[in-house]
Amino acid sequence: MSRQKETPGQKIATVAPGGKEQGLSQGLKSERTRAELLRAAEMIFARDGFEASRIEDIASEAGRSRGAFYANFASKTEVFLALRTLATRRHAQEVRERIEGLQGDAARYAAIIRYIVEQISDTQTQLLQIEFKLFALRHPEMLSELAEKHLEASTSVNRQELSDLFPEKNERLAETRCNTLAIEALLEGFALNARFSPSVLDESRIQEVVPQLMAQIFGRT
Repeated sequence: MSRQKETPGQKIATVAPGGKEQGLSQGLKSERTRAELLRAAEMIFARDGFEASRIEDIASEAGRSRGAFYANFASKTEVFLALRTLATRRHAQEVRERIEGLQGDAARYAAIIRYIVEQISDTQTQLLQIEFKLFALRHPEMLSELAEKHLEASTSVNRQELSDLFPEKNERLAETRCNTLAIEALLEGFALNARFSPSVLDESRIQEVVPQLMAQIFGRT
């Protein structure tokens, strides 16, 4: 039996015969645990809201212990940001599927705008985003870090997934970040107010107004 060299802050790991296979199995278990915790957190956040949700409830929903939660995530905020990154990547991939076969920027931008209009109807997601931002505002000591991580989750994924489809539009990072927040403001604002006054801001009005505003953001006027 051999032992790995111990490094500061790291437990000594024992390598037994077949240790490579055991390590792979353990890695798969860890990935499965993390995925289960993320699925549980998504459900608990949707049910209870971000601030009212409890780590114990997330762990219980996943069938895991509180210790298992902290072995994978430092905090409830970290879980939310991980979910945000996954959702952003999923949306970017969905957008890519819609526009990959289209010819010309006009057709591609039109498809993106239609997709964004559809996301306004996902009020649960948009309202949870608003709640997370209100949480950050209520905790000014965390605001700068949370805002930066939130933006990084959005801009990095979108640049990775979609930038090659618009090679001529080489946005500066500052412009990308600004446009990201502008689109979020539009999504969250319309989702909130459509729920608040549905008879005034109905679907037909959203479909009329949002494309005009998106054209301004994309510089397509």
